[in-house]
Amino acid sequence: MKLAIIGATGKSGNMILNEALARHLDVTAIVRSPKKLSVNVPTLQRDAFNLTAEDLAPFDVIVSAFGNVAGETREAHVDIVKHYVDILRNSGKRILLVGAASYLYTDDKRNKKFYDTLLMKTSGLRPGSLVLERAYLTMKENADGFDWTFIAPAVNYEANGPRTGHYQIGRDVILKNAAGKSVISYADLAVALLDEVETPAHLNMLAAVAN
Repeated sequence: MKLAIIGATGKSGNMILNEALARHLDVTAIVRSPKKLSVNVPTLQRDAFNLTAEDLAPFDVIVSAFGNVAGETREAHVDIVKHYVDILRNSGKRILLVGAASYLYTDDKRNKKFYDTLLMKTSGLRPGSLVLERAYLTMKENADGFDWTFIAPAVNYEANGPRTGHYQIGRDVILKNAAGKSVISYADLAVALLDEVETPAHLNMLAAVAN
């Protein structure tokens, strides 16, 4: 299996890259600036929006850890998914994308999404969350001839948290630990995502992950 990671120099992407290397996977980093890579790994220097079907042809699985950069708006998350849909159409490949907790349901009743809570409304984060949800729905409604998975981290997505190797995975509802907290480290999100890469169990769906 040949794996490509788009955005491998970002916070999530770098952790996913390190986990892939620890598993001795055949991985290539697709990045704007190879100089920012902290490890020696095969690279393809591309802006994600300039990727072509030919660029991705050598790979069986693609991971997108796309994040905003200076000058881009949240709409870029929708636009990049549209681009992926175009260049992956009828390729038979798989793509896994790092999603967000903001558009998960708050509980199993599925009556309210997290972006509709008072916290999200008063913080001003709801509009951006709706854009991120639209990116997910763009993939869900338009993917044709390839498989996809959106991996949504917990509400508290901790950059400096430890790698425990333990997590729970569900569908479209926020997951919580025994203490009632929704939390996962970047390192454990990488574990969950690469477990899904190696053993697909959530094809063509949203999968929530938490410790």
